[in-house]
Amino acid sequence: MGHGITWLSFLPGYQQIELYLREVTHNTSLFGNAVVIQHVVAALLVVLLISLMGLKAGRDIRRAGPGAVVPPPEPSVRNFLEVVLEWLYKQAHQIIGKEAPRYFPVIGTLALFIFFSNVLGLVPGFAPPTDNWNTSAACSVFVFLYYNFHGLRAHGMGHIAHLANPAGTWWGWFLAPLMFPIEVVSHIARPFSMMVRLSANMMGDHAVVAAFVGLVPILVPLPFLLLGLIVCVVQTLVFVLLTMIYIGLSVADSHHDESAHAEGEAHAHA
Repeated sequence: MGHGITWLSFLPGYQQIELYLREVTHNTSLFGNAVVIQHVVAALLVVLLISLMGLKAGRDIRRAGPGAVVPPPEPSVRNFLEVVLEWLYKQAHQIIGKEAPRYFPVIGTLALFIFFSNVLGLVPGFAPPTDNWNTSAACSVFVFLYYNFHGLRAHGMGHIAHLANPAGTWWGWFLAPLMFPIEVVSHIARPFSMMVRLSANMMGDHAVVAAFVGLVPILVPLPFLLLGLIVCVVQTLVFVLLTMIYIGLSVADSHHDESAHAEGEAHAHA
């Protein structure tokens, strides 16, 4: 397939929608770049896949009945989701604390979306939605707004005051004119770094896999597909763990306790 063309490009109406968007945004598009909706359609495909998996797992649980706590031994969608989400929940509980159940639905959904978006790039003829800056930026900005919203919900204006006085002591206010802009820049850099890390790694991984699949489509690409799968898993874990850390630091009581704040920072660096 040509550059920028995937199996999704042959869907009915795809070319017409892309042509229409190019005409509409001809005078408004940034840097004169052509409009490509492949990542949008791919993201919708991932959402559909996750929804079907959720429905399948829910049906299996209802069929097993309320007493069937232990899942069947054979591999299934239910087993996969239970193993992955249980491990993520343990991590969320360790990082966020007792309020982890409040935020876990968002964390789990974000993890599944990013993972399957990454893995989609390993299927010949598809491109991962996360190798597009727009998709990664949307996920990163969402995380930024989400943890700040819950920081304001949990602490009110104390969440803003914490930026000016991270130590939470009376003498810390003397450093507020210096600390506040530093903290603001640090928070703004978080979604940018998450976006660049995810998209750049997926772009490189997809380019390597596509190159070897195009050269020798049999056997030779297998090691690179395995390496690509590891990259997909690692990038998902990095993004989700950073999300947990940012949520934990925003809603923790460390806004009012210097020692707890120091412990949270140490956990974040770890």
